[in-house]
Amino acid sequence: MKRAFTLIELLVVIAIIAILAAILFPVFAQAKVAAKKASSISNVKQVGTCTAIYLADSDDMMPLATGYHPTIGWLWDYWIDVPSDWRTTSATYQAYMEPSVSNATRPYRKNEDLLTLAGVSSQFLPFGTATGLKAPTKVGLAYNGLLHSYSHTAVNAPSSLPMFTQIGGILNAVGAETGPLPYPDCYTTSDACRYVPANGNTCGTGPGHWSYFYYPNASQWIYGRAQTWVMADTSAKARNVGMNVGGRTDFRTDAYTNYRANGVDNNTAWYDGGYCHAVLFRPDFDFQTWPTNPVAGY
Repeated sequence: MKRAFTLIELLVVIAIIAILAAILFPVFAQAKVAAKKASSISNVKQVGTCTAIYLADSDDMMPLATGYHPTIGWLWDYWIDVPSDWRTTSATYQAYMEPSVSNATRPYRKNEDLLTLAGVSSQFLPFGTATGLKAPTKVGLAYNGLLHSYSHTAVNAPSSLPMFTQIGGILNAVGAETGPLPYPDCYTTSDACRYVPANGNTCGTGPGHWSYFYYPNASQWIYGRAQTWVMADTSAKARNVGMNVGGRTDFRTDAYTNYRANGVDNNTAWYDGGYCHAVLFRPDFDFQTWPTNPVAGY
C-alpha cells in the first residue's frame, strides 16, 4: 500500500524548493547580465573595427562628431538623424546630417543594431515619434567628441583613449545620435573645429580650446555597474563606473565625479585643473602623467 505525504513532509519540500530558488535566482540574474555584457562588448568591438576601416579610406582622419550647417555652424546642440534619411527625402537636410560619425561610418557597419545598447529596452524619443520613411536606428553609444576631425596617428595612447562609450546612460536614442560626449567649443560658421590641448592648466582662446558635457539624467549602470567601451585602437572592454556612490570617483577610470544611489551622475565630470578638457577624453593624453588637481567641471 502506497503511503501519502504528510502535511509536514509537504511543507518541508516546499521550504527546500523556496530556499533553492532564493539561492539560484540571483545566480540566474547575474548570468543574464553577463550575457548582455558579452553581447555588448562584441557589438562595440565591431563598431571600432568599422571605424578603423573608415580611417583607412579617410587619410587616417577621425570621423566628425556632428554635422555642419552653413548658417548655424557645427550642430553640437542639435539632434543628428540616424540614418540621415529616415525622416525626410530632402537632400539638403540629409547633407547636414550625413557627415556625423554614425552616418559617415554606416557603409562600413552594415548592421545598425551594433549602435544599440544590447539587452536594454529603455528608449528616448528625441523627435517625439519613431514614425518615418524607414526604420530609425537606436543609438546607445556616445562618440568622444574631442576626436572630431583629429588625426588618428596623433592619438598619444590609443589603447587607453575612449573612442565610443555608453556614458549617455541606459537609454537608446531612437533615430538620433547619443552625444558626442564631451564636445569641443566650436559653434560659429567660421570655426575650423579641432581639439587643442591646454598649456598646463591654462586654456587658450578660440575653437577647440575648451570642451563641454551635457548630462543625460539617466542611470550609468547598464550591465550591473559596468559599461562597455571601445578604445581608439578598437579594443573593447567593460568599464566599472560609479563604484563609490555619494563620494568622489576615481578620475583615472570614471568620466563623472560622483553618482546618486540610482546610478545617475551628479552632473559634473572630471576636468583638468584649468577646466579646459575632460580628463579621460584628451587625444594627446598619455594616461600616465595624471593631473595633480583634477576638478569637478561643467
